[in-house]
Amino acid sequence: MSNTLGDFAKHDDEGRRKVIEQIKQKREAWKDVTYELKTGRKRNPEPAKALKPTEIRTGMTEAEIKVELQKTRVNISKNKLKIEEKPDHKNRGAWEEELARLEAIKDDYETELIRLKYETA
Repeated sequence: MSNTLGDFAKHDDEGRRKVIEQIKQKREAWKDVTYELKTGRKRNPEPAKALKPTEIRTGMTEAEIKVELQKTRVNISKNKLKIEEKPDHKNRGAWEEELARLEAIKDDYETELIRLKYETA
């Protein structure tokens, strides 16, 4: 690949950049392979994404549920405010998904709170 760099016209920097990028990608791939062969592990493992819970935790006391419910309400308020202030933002879809997730969790906590109150009564 590097031999092809001399084939470009004198001022064809864009063409050379593409070849150089390909060379860099090949080098990185080679480094990954050699590292994995030597160590048995991936060189740059992809970080695991921490998924946000979509369900409430079970086995909580009434006080713990109230605390979680308050935190959820605060997060709902923050998301609604972001959506209202920036209606054309590129992340609006993600914010709306997050808002729907939080609303569902809030409803679940409220239902669990009611269930606990009537269970002990």
